[in-house]
Amino acid sequence: MTKHIVTTDDDPAIRKVLQIMLKKEGYQVTPCKDGHELSTVLKQDSANVDLVLLDIKMPGLSGFEMLDIMQRNYPRIPIVMLTAFNDLDTGMKAIRSGAADYLAKPVRRESLVSCVQRVISKSQMQQDAVAEKSNYLTRHVELETKLKAALLSLKNTTRATLEAFSETIEQKDAYTKGHCSRVRTISVAIGNAIKLSHDNIQILEGGSLLHDIGKIGISEEILNKASSLTKEEYEIIKMHPVAGERIITHIELFQPYRPIIRSHHERIDGRGYPDGLKGDEIPMDVRIVSLADAFDAMTSSRAYRAALPTEIAVEEIKLCSGTQFDPELVNVFLDKEIFLL
Repeated sequence: MTKHIVTTDDDPAIRKVLQIMLKKEGYQVTPCKDGHELSTVLKQDSANVDLVLLDIKMPGLSGFEMLDIMQRNYPRIPIVMLTAFNDLDTGMKAIRSGAADYLAKPVRRESLVSCVQRVISKSQMQQDAVAEKSNYLTRHVELETKLKAALLSLKNTTRATLEAFSETIEQKDAYTKGHCSRVRTISVAIGNAIKLSHDNIQILEGGSLLHDIGKIGISEEILNKASSLTKEEYEIIKMHPVAGERIITHIELFQPYRPIIRSHHERIDGRGYPDGLKGDEIPMDVRIVSLADAFDAMTSSRAYRAALPTEIAVEEIKLCSGTQFDPELVNVFLDKEIFLL
């Protein structure tokens, strides 16, 4: 593509010489006699100007004044200053002011061609780098947008899957309808009260919804038995945390919920099941779900008993603080009145 050079000089002979020399090199040339003509050209066609040759000493707007204007309004276009003063100070002043280079008049053809080629080439490289950076940023934004959409879709899919599993659990036991959802609500409230991170809250949500998934493998006769369980039946019930962990073993998305599923019946005093964990051996999110699970179980009707009044369930929670439940979590549960949710 032919490069477009604008030459600006008040001397018509110099304009003509510059035009002839540059046209011989294949450039498109637009001559201007002063800064006002140059301003008009730039306003009309700056996008197609690749270089400006600018005389320093001109009537009206001087070369340095035009240089300043172009730096502010057309920073993409490189400028080579032309000066009749063959001294280093004037040239260096031009470069410090933003010019790409300078040439001393009278301009020799070899010096002109070499300077123009060098400046245009450097300018093109800079513009290519800017364009590449812009393209990179655009692609980065596009990829980031797609990633966010994919993560949101994955999150929605995960949530829908969790809800489906939770519903499956509750279909096994009509008396626990809504139990998993209520345990989630209480657990998240406790987690927020103690300022857990967003990621930990997400784990609390998923673990709460899935904590009883192991009950899928227990018969309805045992789950819905109206009388007391036999020792053998109780041992079967006690295996649901292990069964639940086994069910989700091969589902990668559910792996963060494994501790809650396996250990939500552990106790602070070590008398829980299936592993007899105690104290700090029980992860915080597990301790939270254990408290929420127990409270909702007490305040929900079961086949073998009616729901306990909230006041009595709260007293039971207090009584078991430090043995079954983490006392600090119990204090939060009571102080924030989370039991009223």
